[in-house]
Amino acid sequence: MPSLRHRLTGCLLLALSATPALAGPDSVAAPTGTLREDAAAAAIVDSITLAERGDSVGALLGFERAFADPDTALLSEPLRLDGLITAGRTAFNARQAAQARTYLDAALQQAPDDPRALYVLGRLLLWQEDMLEGTRLITRALRASDAMLGDVDIQMAHALVDALQDQPDARRELLQVLFDRDWKDEGIEPTSLWLQLAVLQADAGQRERLAATVARIDTPMEVVALRTDKRFDAVVDRRDPRFDPLHSARRYTDALRVEGLLRPERSDRVADFTDTLLLIGEHEQVLSTSETLYTRLSAPNAPRSFVGADYAAWVLSHRATAEHRLGRDDAAEATLLLAASLGEAEAPGNPLLQLYLASWYLAREQPERALEAIAGLDPAPMFGEYMRQWIRFSAYRTLGDADRSAQARAWLQANQGEGRAAYVDVLLTEDRIDDAARQLIADLQTTAHRQDALLLMQDFRMLAPMAGDVANDRRWQQLLRRADVLAAARAVGRIETQPIYGRSAWR
Repeated sequence: MPSLRHRLTGCLLLALSATPALAGPDSVAAPTGTLREDAAAAAIVDSITLAERGDSVGALLGFERAFADPDTALLSEPLRLDGLITAGRTAFNARQAAQARTYLDAALQQAPDDPRALYVLGRLLLWQEDMLEGTRLITRALRASDAMLGDVDIQMAHALVDALQDQPDARRELLQVLFDRDWKDEGIEPTSLWLQLAVLQADAGQRERLAATVARIDTPMEVVALRTDKRFDAVVDRRDPRFDPLHSARRYTDALRVEGLLRPERSDRVADFTDTLLLIGEHEQVLSTSETLYTRLSAPNAPRSFVGADYAAWVLSHRATAEHRLGRDDAAEATLLLAASLGEAEAPGNPLLQLYLASWYLAREQPERALEAIAGLDPAPMFGEYMRQWIRFSAYRTLGDADRSAQARAWLQANQGEGRAAYVDVLLTEDRIDDAARQLIADLQTTAHRQDALLLMQDFRMLAPMAGDVANDRRWQQLLRRADVLAAARAVGRIETQPIYGRSAWR
């Protein structure tokens, strides 16, 4: 769940909207001995000062005049370079792409390896949707200097990694430099990212680097992935309690509890805490942890839009799961309705939680209500689109609307990225178990999709399926018992009975 949340709240546009943080100018104007040179230096320094004060219009006008002045060529290279980089950064922040590119190209012509110029140009290219080259430049900048490391937050990191799914080398190099720089998500290891790095290192045969990466992975679902994927057998001692999922979950719960005491303002940590409590079955503790939040937000005049609402919605969704597992389905539905109504100030409502609410109605054999729950969503493709299309496919199929069900099915068949398992669900719903087996076997044999396929096959703790999921659950069990599927799984991994709950909805 943490990585899913980060991808939801950290879309690429959000990740790229912050002002790039750069080290301040390394040089200051010094008397040069001529009035012309002193005037040119003063023009550059004054423009840098305006930029640092946030006056982008004044700064850009000043830089334009300064670099049009031939006397600027007489200045020291460090001062000209500081001026060009600051001008490029200021133009980028003002969304003046052509102007930014001109200044940054000039800076790199003078100093081809300057990390500040590389970093801002990389951000500019990302904004222009040149994800590969933009990431390569950012990687070069971070490898050369840690001055920009603080500008990379977890949302930006996930956004870049997600955008590079078809570029494993660039993705590995970015993750490697973050790992080597000891980058963390405000003090906590980003283990979902390190797991992706470990997979890429294993596929590239980087044994020594792989061992170092695995040593920093200790969160429960990532530990399950390490144990069950044979690519990691050489560096994972499955007898070591460190690689026991239940022990890992308890350690992580303790760490998040301490983090919550030290930094109570971090609502994302509360969401991680309640999520991990669900993994170990501490459902009553999820309720007690979320009780104050639930009471406050369920009051009649409580706001529905506020900063931090997305994380509050996740905490409430975890509360709903706990209520369901405790047999309190009426309370779970009310909590889900509340969670789905929350959103950040600029975007009331939580689209992903509306999808979760719809999945709840599907599981309860209420397809009309499932469609009502997602009716107000923007029709443009969204994060979680595969989940929306699965809901549409299943609900319309149940209601006998063959045309709209077929439209959703076609989308799922054509878009098998993050939601590949949803298309397997489609095949199972249609009782095409041979086709579902072929797809699952193909995923197990493909390095990019193997881990997700293995996680689907693990025997996690879970409840009996709800009424609307009984038929598909039976077909899944039939699929997972097939000799050909089991043979494909055992060739590359293993299927184990896990001591923790999985993250299947409503199980």
